[in-house]
Amino acid sequence: MAIEFERFLQRVRAERGGFFDRDRSITVVRAPGWVDLCGGVVAETGIHTLLWPTGGGVLVALQPDPEPVIRIRVWQRTESIPCTALFLSSGPHEYADAVSEIDRHRPPRSSWWGPALMAWVALMREEFVRFGGGARLLLHPLAGEASAATVIAAVAQALVTAYNVHLAPRELAITCAEGLYHLDSRGLELIGTLTTVCAPANEVLVVQPHQALIGGNVHLPPGCAIWTIRVGDEPRQPPFRLRSALTLAERLVAELVTAVDLPQGQEGAILASLRLTDFIRYLRDRLPAHTSVTTGATTEQMTPSALTSFVLAEQQRSRLILALLRAAASRLQREEDVHLIGELLTQSHWEQAALGLIDPHAQALAERLVASTILGVRQPVAATQATLVVLGRNDAEGDIQRITAEYQSLIGLPVRIVGGSLAGVSLAGARQV
Repeated sequence: MAIEFERFLQRVRAERGGFFDRDRSITVVRAPGWVDLCGGVVAETGIHTLLWPTGGGVLVALQPDPEPVIRIRVWQRTESIPCTALFLSSGPHEYADAVSEIDRHRPPRSSWWGPALMAWVALMREEFVRFGGGARLLLHPLAGEASAATVIAAVAQALVTAYNVHLAPRELAITCAEGLYHLDSRGLELIGTLTTVCAPANEVLVVQPHQALIGGNVHLPPGCAIWTIRVGDEPRQPPFRLRSALTLAERLVAELVTAVDLPQGQEGAILASLRLTDFIRYLRDRLPAHTSVTTGATTEQMTPSALTSFVLAEQQRSRLILALLRAAASRLQREEDVHLIGELLTQSHWEQAALGLIDPHAQALAERLVASTILGVRQPVAATQATLVVLGRNDAEGDIQRITAEYQSLIGLPVRIVGGSLAGVSLAGARQV
């Protein structure tokens, strides 16, 4: 990973007098990828979510430019957009207008385009930052396509560094998430931006998404590691019907909670405030087993009772995994604890599958990734762009590579494995070149 960064610095220096101006300073930032270990698929309900900053991610080099044009180079392709599409001297455009302009100038097959440009818009609208001109941005995704949260975090950190803007890490993450929400309100990016901005390397970040609160971080047990696997090059698409189903489940549960006189949680987090025991005892049999959910022109059958049970079980799993991670410092108990963590992760995966929320490649790989060195597997949130997250022993990579190579030859699509962990951009900081 350090070698990749040094190679990128060499490329940035080589671009002086070419893509970059020879005399002005260049800000270089590396943002990690991210993955949710537990809770993320239903994080919108407010449940505790455990997050991991991965290797891979994205490298960016940014140089302010007096010309009012933003030029972005990815690989050997350079695209540009006039600053007036995003902001005027009097201030930024409304989000909707900026998004329309971003889409109008969008080059083909460029998922990085919107998140990168929304860094400018979000910083201007949320934090009143002003930019005196345009910029030249060199963007280098690593290990395949970077997530939207990774791209916007890297560009935003480069901007605040280059323009000497002082912004707390949590505020930067929230600002980035706000920009991504306006770019595509169907996704859930707050947990991603909190990870890519705030997470320490090699530690599990604990987040309460409903209030954007970070509840600390904890190390993996010694001898354990995490890998992410990505199948193919196309972005994973989130199951959009899930949001409608969760909204319906929360409404039904809120009505029942009042009827049976159970404690009500804060507004918008009724499921996160409900105990699994109370749900099983008082509410499970009162929720409909099946109901219709309409998303756009499509109507699908969902199971409010099973979905609510999954949300509450996921919250309980998150708390159990966190407790086990904290307890695993004891060598006597560690072996049993790490096996139980792996079991909980795999349990979450197959509960997603039972609800019809699973990616076919994630399901096929989860069935194949069986070895003594592999402790657990789970499908993460689609926004991470990872197909599967794997918890294993430090020496598990050989088994993972063997199994994924067999799967790659079977399906004819690239399968990428990313290991390691990098600090979020607020901790890693930026380099001036």
